[in-house]
Amino acid sequence: MPGLSAATHALVDFLDARYDRYAVRGATPRLTASELGARLADFAAQDARIKVEIAGKSAAGRPIHRVLFGQGRRRVLMWTQMHGDEPTATLATLDLLAALSAFDQNAALATILKETQACIIPMLNPDGAEVFQRRTAQGIDLNRDARCLRAPEARVLKRTHDDFVPDYAFNLHDQNPRYTVGDSRRLTAMAFLAPAHDASGKDNVARRRAKRLAAALVSLLAPRIAGYMARFDDAHEPRSFGDAMQGWGTSVVLVESGAWRNDPEKAYLRKLNAILLLGALHAIAGDEFDELDAAAYEALPGNTRHFHDFIFEDAQLDFGEGIPSIVADIAVDIPGPPPLLADAARGRVMDIGDLRDYEAGERWSLAGQRVSGEALRIESEIDIDALRSLARPVEPS
Repeated sequence: MPGLSAATHALVDFLDARYDRYAVRGATPRLTASELGARLADFAAQDARIKVEIAGKSAAGRPIHRVLFGQGRRRVLMWTQMHGDEPTATLATLDLLAALSAFDQNAALATILKETQACIIPMLNPDGAEVFQRRTAQGIDLNRDARCLRAPEARVLKRTHDDFVPDYAFNLHDQNPRYTVGDSRRLTAMAFLAPAHDASGKDNVARRRAKRLAAALVSLLAPRIAGYMARFDDAHEPRSFGDAMQGWGTSVVLVESGAWRNDPEKAYLRKLNAILLLGALHAIAGDEFDELDAAAYEALPGNTRHFHDFIFEDAQLDFGEGIPSIVADIAVDIPGPPPLLADAARGRVMDIGDLRDYEAGERWSLAGQRVSGEALRIESEIDIDALRSLARPVEPS
């Protein structure tokens, strides 16, 4: 069975090795729409091959930018940050544009520009990005508005799709960084999904092609994060844009950036997104995955939750008169997007019992310590430092 070309793998290796030469270092996860617009304007001013336009406006009147490059017949749509607190791919698309400009004599990048047309919406939800929240200023989850199109941002994406008529699309997200790969204790670095086009779960032409494209992505990342990739839940969601576009005939792959140890701002996953997307464009330019076996994608373990922010081991939980005490482990998470754990003050009890099979950002032993079982019920809010003060750290095995 044919695989990806040596030229595609060589391009990804080239971009990986030279990332420091084109990474847009000033762009941070808290990038706003105005900062994004200024950077995109700079790209367009410096490189005539990159076109930037306003695709529409958000509910609060912020511009939603659209970037276009390439002149080929194969059309590829990408969108990022439809959830305002998921910025990794937005930053990666800036790196992608910087690479096109930095290596304008590179033959593989020239092939992308010749054989594909790309349309990128790098921050579909600028109002959410402004305050770093998932939903829009109107409280809408944009990835649940493909059917009704009530939010102006959703209408921008639908109109862009209908005007551009893409063959392929990349729906680029950040997933909960606590997900793990299958039954392992490894954090999921990247998860992929070729979404179902309807509730039957059967493949249509677009989905079969999307699975082969997803297999190509797995192949490109295998030398870097083998064992740290998973398959996202494929339950059909009719309100989601990925599922809807698959039904409209566009082959869509969902890419979810998860977590990498000691990388709270996802700098490594941002780099992987940038090199992966350019590698995928090169593979699309040469129709390289048309005969690719989808098995590399379909064999990915599912996303699971074998990770918590904190685990306190072997606590003796006391319940007072009438209920015997019990020794158990306690899992605690920080509500919302995980902050730096060292700064965490309060958390929520998520599980109690035998948690030896779970990994944690911090692991502490409470062996020999008696604590109130009543105060540590499931969903209770607790003072993390108070538990830390009773415990000793457990070193990684």
